[in-house]
Amino acid sequence: MKIENKPGESLIGFPVNIPVKQETFSNWAKAIVVPNIWTCVPTNENDVVDVCNWAAQNGWTVRARGIMHNWSPLAVTPDLPNYDKLLLVDTTTHINKMTFILPSIDTIGPAVHVDTGATMGDLLKFLEEIPDGKGSASGYSFANVPAPGNLTVGGVIAINGHGTSVSTPPNDDFKTTYGSMSNRILSLTAVVTDPKSNDPTTYQLKTFQRGDKDLTVLMTQLGRAMITSVTLQVIENYNLRCVSITDINKETLFKAQTGDVPPANSCGDFLNKSGRIEVIWFPFTSYPWLKVWTVEATKPTTSRKVDGPNNYPFSDNLPDFVVKMIDIIMSTAPGLTEDFGQLMLKMTNEGLDGKILGFPIYDQSRDIWGPSKNTMLYVKDTTLRVTANGYAILMNKNNVQQAISDFASQFETMLLKYKNENKFPINSPLEIRVTGLDSGDDMPSFTNEPAGRPVISSLATDTETIENNWDVALWLDVLTIPGTKYSDEFYEELEEWFLNHFTTPKAKVIPEWSKGWAYTSSGAWTSDTFIDTIKKGFTDHRDANDNWAWESSILTKYDSHNIYQSKLTKKLFK
Repeated sequence: MKIENKPGESLIGFPVNIPVKQETFSNWAKAIVVPNIWTCVPTNENDVVDVCNWAAQNGWTVRARGIMHNWSPLAVTPDLPNYDKLLLVDTTTHINKMTFILPSIDTIGPAVHVDTGATMGDLLKFLEEIPDGKGSASGYSFANVPAPGNLTVGGVIAINGHGTSVSTPPNDDFKTTYGSMSNRILSLTAVVTDPKSNDPTTYQLKTFQRGDKDLTVLMTQLGRAMITSVTLQVIENYNLRCVSITDINKETLFKAQTGDVPPANSCGDFLNKSGRIEVIWFPFTSYPWLKVWTVEATKPTTSRKVDGPNNYPFSDNLPDFVVKMIDIIMSTAPGLTEDFGQLMLKMTNEGLDGKILGFPIYDQSRDIWGPSKNTMLYVKDTTLRVTANGYAILMNKNNVQQAISDFASQFETMLLKYKNENKFPINSPLEIRVTGLDSGDDMPSFTNEPAGRPVISSLATDTETIENNWDVALWLDVLTIPGTKYSDEFYEELEEWFLNHFTTPKAKVIPEWSKGWAYTSSGAWTSDTFIDTIKKGFTDHRDANDNWAWESSILTKYDSHNIYQSKLTKKLFK
């Protein structure tokens, strides 16, 4: 949705040393496009403090602006009449420094201090080049990371960004969290109003350390705070193989589990063996694209060594005829969705073998191996721009295969039902991943208190997860091109099925904050009923200083002028 905004002339009293101009905000899917939003480019953390105090004194709101990859309107709302009182802070230009830390205390381990405007790709490259790592690959890394490298660290921790991995001994059992990036935070610095300071109404820099109870609120905060830097736990780097499998049919991959062990060659079978899987399933096709990662110290004979990330060029640069087909689907012939799915599967199969239209173009990427970042990062900005719903289903790992089977059956049933009504709401693949959960166990604390974990991380452990023996999250995302007819209707129906099907003690549904959720016919983030369910889910089985209301109160405590609020966060944090 495009909103016109009247250009302004100046910002009265704005700090003269900080560049500011009006720019267009456009999120990754281009579903939120708003021109003429005032955007400043601070040089350092003190500049950010000055910007926030100016905003507080002049009645403006402030949000960090990174790469704008987020789907949900946590920063900029697409349906507001104007943006004369919103100021975006571009963190990417200067707030992007990195420093490696090798503590002398063995229990803490290595870490990296990084400004929140640095991208994940740059951070992983920086860590890989640290000379003193002792892993199978040079430098340092993480157990998992989001697939796009062009995301800011600040954006990733705001929404507890994640990759796909579950600890799987003996080779894949690093002494770190296998959940979200947020849970790897050892300390962070934020621009806050501090009731305990000498000037409690003025914004200032404050550093929080692991073990400070208030830190657990800021580790995942949906942009409801201004974080300028974080210190993250890292591990010694490792080599990682990724094998792409496209010759196992959906009936086998998604087969129902009848005993204690997942069926052979099912998703659960591969998960148990490797701990790292992703499924990409194009609608109306029979053979999903399954990626299986394994930690391999030395290069397998059949693997190709890759020296950089983004090794699936066929999915990053779509030919003109594919783009044209998308235009036709969106404008006049939605029924071509079935053919489009088949085309994308054919292109994937050829592309993995290094071909386009039968001609050798690239090196094969069906079996690749190299330092961890080179197979964990594989989504570029040129990849097909889609919108997506997203949920984390907390459950026991032993139940993952049956959950995938149930979901796949429901998804296909709905596709066929809509097709019979001549409706094609989903024209892009669904994605399946699995991670561990976020817990403070085995994380260091710099106080005499427990390390804790992010309060509202989609992966947060609590009394309920412990009592029900939930130890993983099954991530389910259904993608489609923005503006596709009937997609909101489809998403609303699927979300209702999620809530009715994945219930305690079997499982629990949590939104993936960066994606679409809370659907009604008006679109995502509009269902008050679902939002109430979210709040209840982060309140039941929680202590008073570890629930949704407490999260909201602490965020308000450190933002007494409410300059970090957006329309969506106001709805969430009432």
